[in-house]
Amino acid sequence: MSETADSRRRGIVSMIFATAVLVFAGIGFVYKMTEFAATIVKQDIEGFGAVAIGVYLTGVVPLVFLTLWAIMSGRFRDIERPKYRMLEIHDELEDELEGELEGSARLASSTRIGR
Repeated sequence: MSETADSRRRGIVSMIFATAVLVFAGIGFVYKMTEFAATIVKQDIEGFGAVAIGVYLTGVVPLVFLTLWAIMSGRFRDIERPKYRMLEIHDELEDELEGELEGSARLASSTRIGR
């Protein structure tokens, strides 16, 4: 099997797995939100559900919108590229540092010879 077909198959499997995880997490979230909403109406623990729902919404809604923005703007198209770019930058910095060290060594040796 070619690399592109294998890569495509892995991408499809990853997408199916991510979708399944999100569906199960969403079901659990909706269940918990419904449970908290039910506590609001009960007289014995008044207000408990309101605080929990507020905290959940304050934390989850921005994350949902941030994730949707990242997906729609293409931030997850090539998730491997930053790793390789970081290694390229590291190599560039090492080459630059080696050049500076060689230049300093030449300067130091020429200064000693001139004296």
